[in-house]
Amino acid sequence: MITILISYLLFVKKIGPQLMKNRPAFVLREPMLVYNLFMVVFNMYFFYEIVGRCDYGQRFLNFKFPDRNDYSDNTLNEIHVGFLCYLTRFLDLFDTIFFVLRKKYNQITFLHLYHHTLVPLIGWMCLKLAPQAPVIGLFLIFNTFIHTIMYLYYALAAFGPHVRKYLWWKRYVTQLQLVQFGTCFCYGVVMAFLQTGFPPGLFWFDLSYK
Repeated sequence: MITILISYLLFVKKIGPQLMKNRPAFVLREPMLVYNLFMVVFNMYFFYEIVGRCDYGQRFLNFKFPDRNDYSDNTLNEIHVGFLCYLTRFLDLFDTIFFVLRKKYNQITFLHLYHHTLVPLIGWMCLKLAPQAPVIGLFLIFNTFIHTIMYLYYALAAFGPHVRKYLWWKRYVTQLQLVQFGTCFCYGVVMAFLQTGFPPGLFWFDLSYK
């Protein structure tokens, strides 16, 4: 994981821009269309899986640290789904790689790199220590839903200007992200007072990121 993230940062900040310095920007309409459609399907699947396991929201009322000795089939299946969802966070890194190849350097902001670099790190920590924590499920419900809409926008935008004029709803993606972070932060504050058994380092690190 660390090797992948370091290689990613080196490429998008140093190696990629240097390679593209004297080259024209690539036109990647077809690869980006395929990539974005795949990401829409992946995120829709994970959203469906996670929502189906939240017991109509009652699971988010359980503030006890999950039992690490639970090896039931249902638990292992949930962790497997969570691991597959985690792997798609590495596919998200292609967003930035496409920016580099298309010479859209203005879109590679600090916040963009901060998010794409830190999410795999936090995801690994959560999978390692508390893969069934309800707060993780809440975050992933928002995250996969927003990613579905976001990648759908990117896929439709790849068809060109004649389609982009109908994509007026792009601005709502940012608003949904703000709702996501606001909701998860508020949930985290409540959880800080009601939780039992959570490792303090993981809990506060994750809350500070949100």
